[in-house]
Amino acid sequence: MNLLKVGIGPGCLSLPYAFTKAGFALAPMVLMLMTLMVYRNMRLIISIKESLKKLHPEKQIATYGDITRALLGPGAGQLVDYILVSMQLGICTVYFRFIPTNLHATFTSVPESTWLVLIVPFLVCLTWIRYMKQLAVFSTFANVATVVTIVAVLFFAGENLINHGGIAPGLPVAKLATVPLFFGNVIYSFEGCWSVPSIHGSMLVPAEFNAVLGQAGIVIFFSFMFTGMVCYISYGDITNGSMTAELAQRSSNPVIGFLNLMIALAVGLTYPMQAYAAVEVLERKLDIRDTAPDAVPNMGSNASLSPRKKQIIFRTLLVLMTALVAASVSHLGLIVSFFGSVNGSLIALILPPFLDNYARKHVPARHLVVNWLTIIFGAVGASFGAVLVINDVISGEESGGGH
Repeated sequence: MNLLKVGIGPGCLSLPYAFTKAGFALAPMVLMLMTLMVYRNMRLIISIKESLKKLHPEKQIATYGDITRALLGPGAGQLVDYILVSMQLGICTVYFRFIPTNLHATFTSVPESTWLVLIVPFLVCLTWIRYMKQLAVFSTFANVATVVTIVAVLFFAGENLINHGGIAPGLPVAKLATVPLFFGNVIYSFEGCWSVPSIHGSMLVPAEFNAVLGQAGIVIFFSFMFTGMVCYISYGDITNGSMTAELAQRSSNPVIGFLNLMIALAVGLTYPMQAYAAVEVLERKLDIRDTAPDAVPNMGSNASLSPRKKQIIFRTLLVLMTALVAASVSHLGLIVSFFGSVNGSLIALILPPFLDNYARKHVPARHLVVNWLTIIFGAVGASFGAVLVINDVISGEESGGGH
């Protein structure tokens, strides 16, 4: 269940836009290839983790950073920690564009930029919450809201297919020029890969992990495929990075307006959970952790800043930073593609086979070839995806059309 939670999230709602960037034949093929690579890499990470625990039983090896630290030393482990921080803050930045996009789709008289400013105080206050366990109720609501929204989107897309007597006309087979944007959006949807070592460690029977991973992978693949493909063949060219916002542009159905509000609220409530991992690492490095959880800070004191005051100030600045980055890119699909290309590729495609090559004394030739092909695929996709997004942001025009 945890694997499904980290695999099926709000990022799925950007997949119809992604399919528009690849074409109805190329998109499924690339999606299948990427899914196979990502889930092979998850198995590699767990295999490396288990081997390292046998070699170093005295060490705590539970996370992505721990695995890298045990293999390559503290410097490399710290680098991976910062990559994960960058990835989590990237997701937070996407959320700052996702929420205004969906709110604007329902309340069109209020610009996205205004919504972005209005939600800042709300998200700032949420990040002041001290502990992850206090956010559990938000996570449950977000999971339910995401599943309900995806099912509703598929219902509307299926209904549109029936009403119009088949698939949208003129769909291209492949769009090679913009497939890197598809790559970035899809790899962003695999955002939960970094948590796989921790999920494995929390299992009652870790030996069953590979079987559970395989089952979860099949469910997630078909969820991605149906969400992206059904919407694409039903509506044709999709220009919005959120499918619920796209539906609101095409219909005045009040149910669609409700879905936009619900998913915007769900994403807003989970913002602090996405930020938590990054905040924890940075506060530990900066030595501003709150060591007196029961104390209520006196914000008006003239004394030197307490750890809690420093924590509140730091978290506020972090939220403002993600808001400013989101404000600089007006298109949700582009910002999803950028952070997917840059951060998602490293965590999901490049690092696992690289670590596997280093961990093994003797790597079988075929295994080595697959590892390097995965690394090259991830690096090329990341490079072209990031460059294409940066070019679109600078030029102010989206590649392959759209708004």
